[in-house]
Amino acid sequence: MSGLKTKGVKAVKEETLIVTVDVGMASNTGYCTTVDGRDIKPFKFDNTREGLDRFWSMIVASKNRFRCSDVMVGYESTGPYAEPLVHYLLNKPVRIVQVNPMHTKRMKELNDNSPLKTDDKDPRVIADVLRLGHTLSVVVPEGDAAYLRRLNKARERHVGERTALLNQIQQLVFFIFPEFKTVLNDIKVKTAQRILTRYTTPERIGRLTQGQLGEEMRKQSMGKFGVPQAELLISLARDTIGIKEGIAGLVLDIRHILMQLEAVNGFVAEIEAEMGKALERISGSTRILSMKGLGVVTMAGLIGEVGDFTKFRTQSEIMKSPGLTCRR
Repeated sequence: MSGLKTKGVKAVKEETLIVTVDVGMASNTGYCTTVDGRDIKPFKFDNTREGLDRFWSMIVASKNRFRCSDVMVGYESTGPYAEPLVHYLLNKPVRIVQVNPMHTKRMKELNDNSPLKTDDKDPRVIADVLRLGHTLSVVVPEGDAAYLRRLNKARERHVGERTALLNQIQQLVFFIFPEFKTVLNDIKVKTAQRILTRYTTPERIGRLTQGQLGEEMRKQSMGKFGVPQAELLISLARDTIGIKEGIAGLVLDIRHILMQLEAVNGFVAEIEAEMGKALERISGSTRILSMKGLGVVTMAGLIGEVGDFTKFRTQSEIMKSPGLTCRR
């Protein structure tokens, strides 16, 4: 779940009230039970202040009814919709845990030979998983660690968006100038995007002189490309097999995607700059960044996932937090 991470917890004590939630975007299904099977009927509550307050009142009433000394609230770790609920519960006297969706799926199959979802069945199944101790406690990043996690998630989304845009533009360029990739195979490089932005069509490229295009390519690529590549590109442009009909529509599309790419690249750069500033405020990060192979993005992702390293007692706990295995 976005903003939250986990580490392993032990089996449930007998005096614990087990509260489970089947989380949804607008509403949730709650369920209260005990280790020995005493329970109340699953109930609905909305993702609103009134709904969460009702959920809490059901917990308090069930805790008193079954004479439990503590409360464990568990939910399936799928999607971001549980995050407001978790933040609501942070100030309550409860232990918050997650369960692996694979565990609930297997438990459903064991119980009734069916993995299908139902509003009443899912919270009961989650409770069964909690009784077995197959849970992970929730660690909520705070301060700059939380900020880094948000930045990291934003960067992941926009890098994915950039990849999709590059794939689109590569396809469109193939329609009008298939031979372009013979000289500039990687659309990601600035030289390729510069030529497509300024000239776009093979017709316009073909009208350039070798010296003119060669000098432009040399400056843009810091000497990697020059007159030989320009000469080849111009020659290919003049004899291209690219389509001729409807080319104006493709040109509009290419230019629009190039503008989107420029905006996305600028935002990714802004995110990475913010990552660097946040890392400067975190004790010990500068020393870790000095290690070979660790950059700002890697370090920001690590702290964003794990949170405050001082909250972990051993290396094993840190490794288990992002779901890794620690081997000695």
